[in-house]
Amino acid sequence: MANVDAPNGFTPASHMYGGVIRTKKLRIASGYGTDIFTGDVVTLSSGYVNQAGATSTPVGVFAGVQYTDTSGAPQWSNYWPASTATLGSDDAVAYVYSDPGIIFEAQFTAGTPAVSFIGNKYTLSTTAGSTNNGRSKEGVTATTSSGVALCVGFVDSPSNEIGASARALFTFPTNTFAV
Repeated sequence: MANVDAPNGFTPASHMYGGVIRTKKLRIASGYGTDIFTGDVVTLSSGYVNQAGATSTPVGVFAGVQYTDTSGAPQWSNYWPASTATLGSDDAVAYVYSDPGIIFEAQFTAGTPAVSFIGNKYTLSTTAGSTNNGRSKEGVTATTSSGVALCVGFVDSPSNEIGASARALFTFPTNTFAV
C-alpha cells in the first residue's frame, strides 16, 4: 500500500523519558507578519516566537495562540494570522511544545526514506498551512545538509510503510532549550 502524501506538521507522539507532554507559554509580538499554524516548527527571535525556516534552530512546535483583539474580545486560535494587531499592542501568548524530550510524528515530503535514515537530521519543508483549520502542512525533506529534525524511527502502522511519503518520528536535539 502506498503512503498518502498529506503532510500535517509535527504532532506530539510520545516522550523519550516518559515525561508529560505539555506546552510552554511564550510570546508573539502584536503585528508579527507571518502566519504560524498548529504543528509548525517555531524559533525564537529576541525572545519572541517566529515561524522557523528550513534550517533554523527550533524552540519547539506551535500548538496555538491566545490574545485579546483590538475590540477587547479574547481570542483562542489554532493559528496566528499574519499581522494580527492586539489590544494595546500587547504580546500574544503562544503555546509551544518546547521540551527537547518530545518525539513528534511528521511526514517525509520529499525523497524516499529508508531504514538508514534513522539517526540522521533532516531539513524542514516549510509549506504554508491551512487557514481553514489552522493546521500546518510542514514536513521533512530527505536532505541532511543543515538538518534540524532528528529521525528516531518510523510510525508503526498498517497505513505507513518506509518509502515515499512515510510518516516518521522526530526530535529536535538542537532545540533552543536543550542542555
